[in-house]
Amino acid sequence: MRSTKAYGKVKLVLQHNRYFVESVDAKLLQTLLQDEVIGKLRIQGSDKITTTRAPTMAGLVIPGTGNAAGVNQANLKTADKKAGEQGENTNEASLLASLNEEDLDDADEVDDVHSFEISDTSVETVQKRCLEIGYPILEEYDFRNDDVNTNLEIDLRPNTSIRPYQEKSLSKMFGNGRAKSGIIVLPCGAGKTLVGITAACTVRKSVIVLCTSSMSVVQWRQEFLKWSNINPDDIAIFTAENKNRFPGNAGIIVTTYSMVTNNRERSHDSKKMMDFLRGREWGLMLLDEVHVVPAQIFRRVISSIKSHSKLGLTATLLREDDKISHLNFLIGPKLYEANWMELSNQGHIAKVQCAEVWCPMPPEFYDEYLRANARMKRTLYAMNPRKFQACQYLIDYHERRGDKVIIFSDELYSLIRYAKKLGKPYIYGGTPQNERLHILENFQYNPQISKSWTMCIFT
Repeated sequence: MRSTKAYGKVKLVLQHNRYFVESVDAKLLQTLLQDEVIGKLRIQGSDKITTTRAPTMAGLVIPGTGNAAGVNQANLKTADKKAGEQGENTNEASLLASLNEEDLDDADEVDDVHSFEISDTSVETVQKRCLEIGYPILEEYDFRNDDVNTNLEIDLRPNTSIRPYQEKSLSKMFGNGRAKSGIIVLPCGAGKTLVGITAACTVRKSVIVLCTSSMSVVQWRQEFLKWSNINPDDIAIFTAENKNRFPGNAGIIVTTYSMVTNNRERSHDSKKMMDFLRGREWGLMLLDEVHVVPAQIFRRVISSIKSHSKLGLTATLLREDDKISHLNFLIGPKLYEANWMELSNQGHIAKVQCAEVWCPMPPEFYDEYLRANARMKRTLYAMNPRKFQACQYLIDYHERRGDKVIIFSDELYSLIRYAKKLGKPYIYGGTPQNERLHILENFQYNPQISKSWTMCIFT
């Protein structure tokens, strides 16, 4: 009950490359400072809590729509303020009743905010501790009143409009005129990338995009150029093959988690890029496939790169281990999750049919499987001859219908054997980027093979 009541009362704010724990309640901050963990992490030098004026809010328009929930809420506040200045009697109860119940806290107008400073190395510890003691800490970015970081010249193209569920997800992020850090869950094909691009066009500060592969890096850059009017020179790529910066004071960098978290000896150009990434404030960090972030190697991303707001995007907020809950303090809460069945029924994504095919092993094969070690068992159940026959039958059936087929495998040895035996192209970690693009573009766009085509992908 206390966690619910305290939700959103404590915030983490990045200002001038320094982190502050902020609240409108000075007594609450004193409670945190008396905590045995948090109290020790405060940067020493002052025994007082800093008090400043709260930032003012004005109407916010999310690109691609003029009717987002966040826009309506901000406009209501502006109208209420003007009415008060004119001496009119404003019915505050009616105003609050028009807002969503979950947004009531955001409607409170306050004069002062109180804060104390912590080091960047203490951020995760403080976030985790606040969650444990019932005061979940949120990250919010008052980007419209940020006069320190240079604005980025970016907007959605005039003919771009976002779908209602995309608008709703973004209204949860920008509902109080600030950028809330958190996670948006949308099913595959529902336009997660466009949501991230629209968020970048709303914040209009420097953006860093983190992806799981170099192929995704290329695709994200292409999508930014497709949906927004960003200058191509202002969106750069940081991969093993490309180590480019944007020329101005604001821009977009698209890279991979592994490039940022690499602990091995870096080349001169790679080291200079990392110094560039770490030496500045980023208005927005977009984390693609955010469910991979809690892995220990990826946690370093959050602590090494300073961003005012973080938006995680995923279709599957699941992990095989128990670390999915860590996203609450590494990134932020789940802001929105779409119901894939509703989107399917509305025609936004394809209707799907799922089937599970059981393929018993031949006796001789099963005997070898029982005697094998764990690693070999994984290969043997993937190489089960009856599973291969079932796969071959399904490919033939769908190709005769003119369908496109993608075969996914999490076992590399099996994937290569299947692909070569069936005469199909395949993609895995060692596939050169040019070859990847050629295979994917053929699969998507080549009119000569626009109907039936099969490829194999290692996941």
